[in-house]
Amino acid sequence: MVKKMVRLALASEFSRLPIRRTDISAKVLGEQGARQFKTVFEDAQRVLNDKFGMVMMELPVKEKVTINQRRAAQKVEKSSSTNKSWIVSSTLPAAYRKPEILPPTKAPLEGTYTGLYTFIIAVILLNGGTIQEQKLDRYLKRTNTDTYTPIDRTDRFLQRLCREGYLVRNREVDGGEEVIEYILGPRGKVEVGAGGVAGMVREVYGRSDPDDRDDELEIRLARSLGFKKPEGRAQEQAEARDDDAEQPQGGRQRQRREQPRRRASRAQSESDGDD
Repeated sequence: MVKKMVRLALASEFSRLPIRRTDISAKVLGEQGARQFKTVFEDAQRVLNDKFGMVMMELPVKEKVTINQRRAAQKVEKSSSTNKSWIVSSTLPAAYRKPEILPPTKAPLEGTYTGLYTFIIAVILLNGGTIQEQKLDRYLKRTNTDTYTPIDRTDRFLQRLCREGYLVRNREVDGGEEVIEYILGPRGKVEVGAGGVAGMVREVYGRSDPDDRDDELEIRLARSLGFKKPEGRAQEQAEARDDDAEQPQGGRQRQRREQPRRRASRAQSESDGDD
């Protein structure tokens, strides 16, 4: 049973399908082994970790964001354990995930697919975790992927992302007007998440030397992704710049005019102290 469980996990991940509790019961345990789920699952986790450097991670439940979804969720008092699902994730340290070590995948356009869905997930998270369809189309137009992508037509590509759990497409009618929004799906949260988005942003906008940390970039990432803000002088400088940006133009000009007066009064007080 443990071998069957490991094969099911690897095959499901190759097809980007979640490992559902119902599939485990039907394809691995059978009618006689329903009570052995915990033992088989833990042994399979150990084999995956020791031989493949992988582990099965439980997927979070889809968020209930629309009114109809919330009403349906209220009718269900407690979620059933049979609805649980998992995906396979790597446990290798970051030092062993570098491109210099990992060979390129043999699947055609796999790297392109990964880059595209990581970009879309980054756009959604940096916009507060949700984005309207029209706004997403504008971002895709900037990258010349609003109609076609190297994978497929853009509409089919987005449908595939929703089918595989990277995105969730919500449609709601507000005041007679149809509103379509995209949010992060369960696989997108586990496979990419805020940490993956931060890594991509650092790679694109960060400094070339990885040891030279850009404190201002880290502060902006913390604000956008909900991380803990780094402490230090860079935070004070960024907050001062934000305060200046929020002030009207006249206020900034008045501050510039008052700065020489403040310097002069400070110098006069220092000279009086010396006397």
